[in-house]
Amino acid sequence: MKRGKLIVFEGVDGSGKSTQLRRAAAVLRSRGVDVLETGEPTKGLWGRKIREMARTTDRVPRETELAWFIKDRREHMRDTVEPALVAGRIVLCDRSYFSTVAYQGARGFDPAKLLADSQAEFGRPDRMLFFDIDPEEGLARVAARGGPHEPAFEELNYLEQVAEIFRSLQVAERVRIDAARDEESIAEDVMAAIDEVLEREDPNREEKD
Repeated sequence: MKRGKLIVFEGVDGSGKSTQLRRAAAVLRSRGVDVLETGEPTKGLWGRKIREMARTTDRVPRETELAWFIKDRREHMRDTVEPALVAGRIVLCDRSYFSTVAYQGARGFDPAKLLADSQAEFGRPDRMLFFDIDPEEGLARVAARGGPHEPAFEELNYLEQVAEIFRSLQVAERVRIDAARDEESIAEDVMAAIDEVLEREDPNREEKD
């Protein structure tokens, strides 16, 4: 069985990545593709701690915040993502370690070290879709849709730093998506990027009976 593909959706809050992930999953399923939709932070112990922290003004030390994200990701990769890839499924993931590089990098950690450490432990996805949008517009979208506010992360000056780190990432798997356009145009670019991955054969992966 061929190993599946991991495609991660990244961007600042309000970039539209979650909407586009759901759309892409629906398109792929309509073609008969076995898709897993997942995301980080997860609904597990560490993911819940992150979400609870994000929705309050009570901050934890940046080292603690980073540790929670890494513990959550280890469980997620081990228990959810890797088994799906081994089973040959297409995994669409809403955020991954690139978000840690950007968001915790903006907290003062070295983005280059965060990226290197993450790649060493978690490997590399087959594609990273970066939904690029002005953070001010992203926050306006967040406000318009309602829902829980996350003061720990949804602050303009902070998100501007996050966006700059995202834009500076020089990784081969990254595809920039202009997220300021209409939803249909974005969806076309998303599916083109995904189709390119699905049609590509990896010479380093052997097919097993």
